[in-house]
Amino acid sequence: MMGTRLQLACTGQAASVLNQGYRVHMADNPVKQMRFLRSIPLFSDLNDDMLRFLAEEAHNRIFQEGELVFFQGDPGRTCHIITKGRVRVFVQGEDGRELAISILGPGEIVGEMALFEDLPRSASIEAVEETHTLELYQETVLRGVQRSPQLALSLLRALSSRLRSTTEDAEGLASLPVSERLIRRLHRLAQWAGRPEPDGIRIALPMTQQELAALVGTSRESVNRALVRLRQQGRVRLDDGWIVLISEDVGFDD
Repeated sequence: MMGTRLQLACTGQAASVLNQGYRVHMADNPVKQMRFLRSIPLFSDLNDDMLRFLAEEAHNRIFQEGELVFFQGDPGRTCHIITKGRVRVFVQGEDGRELAISILGPGEIVGEMALFEDLPRSASIEAVEETHTLELYQETVLRGVQRSPQLALSLLRALSSRLRSTTEDAEGLASLPVSERLIRRLHRLAQWAGRPEPDGIRIALPMTQQELAALVGTSRESVNRALVRLRQQGRVRLDDGWIVLISEDVGFDD
């Protein structure tokens, strides 16, 4: 993907911090927010009173591409429900290297773990495209949990699902060759940000090879070689820098 659009995406901590001062706070719309909350599985079982409570307490936020929603080690005072766009979750080791954990999109919640642990953020969240969220403060979530066992159960299910996904990813990193780890990750990215093509699915998400490498748990050079191998096998193609999963691989089960 040398010289491709994937490599031109704005990435990295420096870019995120540079943009962090330009968050936009929109006018709140509780009715619209209540409708959205009801539409997502996380909150679909809540009664109208609890949905109204959360909607009235939520604040709309906009994060530009490359902007941090929050950084690893920050105080955990809020969580965010993604209404539009996508974010990447990553951790940074003591040696400064990043390890990407996942990419999350509309209807998913980020930052909820720190609310209950009363500990600093365990990971960083960065917008990979313009992203809109509903921000809820810790006090709001805890009051909601005290009032609604169903909300507590919904959050527990979300945490359990996140843990299961992380465990499955770790097992894949330990047992599969790079090309198979990459095709699994590309398949998941296609589910989040795929656009139909005549011969498959285009992954409409700008990412650098380094970001792909972090998601797969390997080096940029290894990802480059794996992409070449997958292209030779007819499983992917590159179209002006964008990755297209060929139709035979669209149904790949991860």
